[in-house]
Amino acid sequence: MHTADFCVVGGGLSGVCAALAAARHGAETILIHDRPVPGGNCSSEIRMWVRGAGGEYRESGIVSELDLENIYRNPHRNAHLWDAVLYGKLRAEPNLKVLYNCSVYDAETENGRIVSVSGWQLTTYTVHTVKAALFADCSGDSILAPLTGDTCRIGREGRGFGEKIADGSADTLHMGMSCLIQARETDHPVEFIPPDWAERFTEEELEGKAHDCVNRRDNMWWIEVGGNTADGISDTEECRDRLLAIAFGVWDHIKNGGDHGAENFELEWIGFLPGKRESRRYIGYYILTADDLTAGTPFEDIVAYGGWTMDDHDPRGIDAPGYSSKHYPVKKGYPIPYRCLFSKNIDNLFFAGRNISATHLAMSSTRVMATCSLMGQAVGTAAALAAAEGLTPREVYESGRYREVQRRLMNDGCWLPTMRRETEIPVSYNLTEAETAVLMNGIERPFEGKGNYIVPGGSIVLTPSAPVSGAALRVMLDPDYTRVTINTTDMTNPYSQKSHRRLDFIPLKMPADLPKCYTVEAVTADGERRVVADVPDNRSHVLTIPLPDNTLSVIFTPGEVWGGSGGEPRVFACDLVRMPQYFTPSVSS
Repeated sequence: MHTADFCVVGGGLSGVCAALAAARHGAETILIHDRPVPGGNCSSEIRMWVRGAGGEYRESGIVSELDLENIYRNPHRNAHLWDAVLYGKLRAEPNLKVLYNCSVYDAETENGRIVSVSGWQLTTYTVHTVKAALFADCSGDSILAPLTGDTCRIGREGRGFGEKIADGSADTLHMGMSCLIQARETDHPVEFIPPDWAERFTEEELEGKAHDCVNRRDNMWWIEVGGNTADGISDTEECRDRLLAIAFGVWDHIKNGGDHGAENFELEWIGFLPGKRESRRYIGYYILTADDLTAGTPFEDIVAYGGWTMDDHDPRGIDAPGYSSKHYPVKKGYPIPYRCLFSKNIDNLFFAGRNISATHLAMSSTRVMATCSLMGQAVGTAAALAAAEGLTPREVYESGRYREVQRRLMNDGCWLPTMRRETEIPVSYNLTEAETAVLMNGIERPFEGKGNYIVPGGSIVLTPSAPVSGAALRVMLDPDYTRVTINTTDMTNPYSQKSHRRLDFIPLKMPADLPKCYTVEAVTADGERRVVADVPDNRSHVLTIPLPDNTLSVIFTPGEVWGGSGGEPRVFACDLVRMPQYFTPSVSS
């Protein structure tokens, strides 16, 4: 029997971020994951790109922390090294225990609450039971719903929610699953002999599908089935069998069915574990709709946001003619409310990921992994607060304590559209009035012409009105929102996974204007000036540096940037925050 404040089921990116956030905010946390590696759809087992809003709306917080760490450690984008980045972040947290290869199969409930969950760990042939005050289902498939009697939505609502772009009647059809493939270019011709069970395709059957992927760097997401099956969960094994036959058949056609520029390419990897897009969705205290996404409804309890289009795949998948997805525009940075992230029926159940409380159309946007990561961080942050204060997820909302969740999220680097981060401890700066205004505008994005402050080879000195104790220096740096230094000619995805590998592959680079090194000094009331941080290999864009008691002033000095002499350190915010009982690690090591 394990006991914890908070138990997360599912170790995809939403679960990883939920577990990290909760542990860093002081909650004893257990993450149960049914695979040997974390990451879910972006792990080495499935290898889907992490997608999100992108550009100046690019997601920050933990997902950006993970991305920058991956660029630093894994510039050649090895999928297994990405696994190791996620694994290492989870392993580093003293408040967090992870049970890998453990599939949850049972839950004990009492009076509308989950008491415990049990899982079978394949590697040790052991049943693990976890008892916790709070739970989060980040499995994507809403595995805790049938185990607890919670209700879920499946399929398309038609016009049942009055969504303007909805058409047709309600049904149980949904988006399918894919087994992706990756190819590698060599300097010589490579033969491919397909297995006997591979499907066969003609050029006409693949019309409208990007099967010249070796030139277009496409990951062939359209190798998709299962959306028109009765149950996208119980039919997964049968779907996998057909997906493999399709994937090998598509590659056979690319190699042997005409000139697709693939003579020197070899099949480097194929996924035997399907990546899922949609199955069961929970019902929360609010159901997010397509109209919310297009209008950008300004929810007071915003804790995350999205920006990917409503990317609604045809349930027929590859059997649909032509391009098998419809894209509907959304308002970039549309808010996602806290009320979509906890159950209406089970008192102590959160959820984050593609299974949140949303319609099918809304979920076709919120399902992408960068957005799911923001929701995961919000859930973990809320769970830590709820555990510390003895609240249920609903009580966090009804008591207004979600505002404290918002404050913590923003302090941890999560931008919340429609909100401005408030300065906690008044300070004065050694800067001009205009420069000070940039650091105190509370936006921390290159919006509204505010931009960021360029530190031209000097220091930022902060002086509080009186000596402060129990405080920390918080610095928000620019992780390359508006420039393209971490993008390459290999792909335009701002996150650091890859698809096919060409000979002209260019390794990833750290953001040019992110300080590679920095120091933080504090002057205390006794006149002592001490170095409290001296970081030579920074890869964080959100810095939280604890300060000694009775600090009179703080000096932040960024050094050389990752782009060398051609770059300049850029700062969105530099201020002092109250140091709570928890400490968010942000000093790179």
